[in-house]
Amino acid sequence: MFDNFSIDIGADILRSIVDSLAVGIYVLNRELQIQWVNIRAFRWLHKTDFSQLKGRHCYKEILGREQPCDGCPVLRVFETGRTERLETTIQYEGETRHYLLTATPLRRGRTKDFSFVIEMAQDISTRKKAEEKLRRLNDFNRAIIDNAPIAIFTIDKEGRFTSVNPALAAISGLGPKVKEKLLGFNWLKNQYTIDCGLAKWIKKGLQGERFELRDFPFITYRGDKKIFIDFKGVPLKAKSGEVEGLLCIIEETTDRVRTKRQLIHEAKMSAIGRLATGIAHELNNPLATIAAHSELAVEFLQLFDNTSSNGGRLEEIREYLEVIQQQAFRCKKIIKNLLDLTRRDGFEIKEIDLKELLDDLLGLVNFEKLKIRLVREIDEYLPSVKADFSALRQALLNVISNAIDAVEGKSGATIWIRAKAVNNSHVHVEIEDNGIGIPEDVIEKIFEPFFTTKGPRKGIGLGLTLSYELLNKMGGNIEVESTPGKGSSFRIILPV
Repeated sequence: MFDNFSIDIGADILRSIVDSLAVGIYVLNRELQIQWVNIRAFRWLHKTDFSQLKGRHCYKEILGREQPCDGCPVLRVFETGRTERLETTIQYEGETRHYLLTATPLRRGRTKDFSFVIEMAQDISTRKKAEEKLRRLNDFNRAIIDNAPIAIFTIDKEGRFTSVNPALAAISGLGPKVKEKLLGFNWLKNQYTIDCGLAKWIKKGLQGERFELRDFPFITYRGDKKIFIDFKGVPLKAKSGEVEGLLCIIEETTDRVRTKRQLIHEAKMSAIGRLATGIAHELNNPLATIAAHSELAVEFLQLFDNTSSNGGRLEEIREYLEVIQQQAFRCKKIIKNLLDLTRRDGFEIKEIDLKELLDDLLGLVNFEKLKIRLVREIDEYLPSVKADFSALRQALLNVISNAIDAVEGKSGATIWIRAKAVNNSHVHVEIEDNGIGIPEDVIEKIFEPFFTTKGPRKGIGLGLTLSYELLNKMGGNIEVESTPGKGSSFRIILPV
């Protein structure tokens, strides 16, 4: 029914439509001279008569310039015959405003030739302000994330890293090129992530479940350091509710874990100290009596050696008495070690030549006879340390003895002794062996009193405990790292 229907829009109606648009419209020739404008453009230019604009150059009237603007879209249209755009700024009523200039050929019918260009000027200042505000907000948020002391990163639903912040560099052990190494890397397919159990939690997060792991043990990607972390995962969801990725937050808690363990250890030691002090005083007197009387009995038996007809029997009795003596002295030594654990005074802190002390201690052991290769890596100019000489000597000797026991009977047994200054404030002494190593479930108990992995008659588990306590009381510390089957490394930290 509309086959013959047509609408004839008059010039006035067309003009009304063009004038009501929220953009300034200009018709320009090749010389960039204004041929026509709509009401919006007329008002922007504060003119009262079109004759004031007719034939004037647009760059002078609109932009207040003496030359066409760089990248003029009108000139480009005359060159390309296509629509061209340009964003520029214009001073309007004392204010810098942003405009989007869109220029297109003005053709008659379907001819390709044209002599004029229509240019539309759209005020995009509000949009630009919004974009600038959003940019500043994004920059501010980015600065917060980049300067946060905790690691913040995101992964997509496939498990690939999509963003990381600098703090992840230190925690992961990857260094300053953390972005280069991780962006696009699929964490879910990493073998360590699978083995340590993180992959399981990441999958839960990508299924929409929030999670939080506290004091989670983590090996850095260099594989040379074990740390503890708090790990939080928050699903990133679209408006539809579909999970698009995972926001991950990691905070290292190694110091907190160490402090917590140290407090627990000190509480145990305090309890043991109170118990040991009481037991020691109760046992010292009877042990002294047993030792003294057994010694007298041995001396008394010697008087009958040449006169008694039961010489063989007396020799047997003497052997029994000597065993009693030995065990009594062993008990006294154990009690002395227990009392040393609880000793709070008596330290004489002074400067000690650590290199000389290490040389003396290592000279006490015939490593060649024990078939142990000793590797010394001690700095030539090692600074003096502040410690009690006897306590430090005992602490070092206990750790060295522990290393010797660890490599006993091993083919290619090797012990490394390293000592170096660190940051002009501490000296690190590292005693490493390639022995049997310490299982992961045992290493946390290694400094606890009476804990030992050695066989019968090889100690009661006070050597490392005593070293820990002595070093701690002198302002030092001792740390251990171990791999079962490969060996252990004890790092003694001493103040200079």
